[in-house]
Amino acid sequence: MSDSVDISHLITVGVALCGWLAAHRFSAWRDRINHNRKMRTDFLVIAFQRLANSAHRPFATGAEHLKDLENTLADIHLFGSKKQVQLAEDFATKYAKDSSTPLDPLLNSLRQDLRKELAYEQINGDITWLRFQPTFSR
Repeated sequence: MSDSVDISHLITVGVALCGWLAAHRFSAWRDRINHNRKMRTDFLVIAFQRLANSAHRPFATGAEHLKDLENTLADIHLFGSKKQVQLAEDFATKYAKDSSTPLDPLLNSLRQDLRKELAYEQINGDITWLRFQPTFSR
């Protein structure tokens, strides 16, 4: 009788240990997925905000938003999707050639990915921007 009790205790402990190990691995996997999702969401929000601040503004030397634009384009090469990296490269190439090109395709891609990540309804089409021009009084 003693042997069967010992074996049943070992089986019970083994099952409990396996269950704990499986739950721990699942929790670690879920935490890693949630952390990556949070990092990606944070990146998309910041990248969108920085690019939106530069969109449809003059790229004059010394403009405050240019450093954010440069940093965001670099961040897109690190964290962006393959499509976003291509759109960032297209923007940089066209801007170097023509000194003017819209950020709208890249902004739309960031917006779509962010809305998808947050399970929001997708929105198609370009963003309508409102830009105020400074007025100088005498």
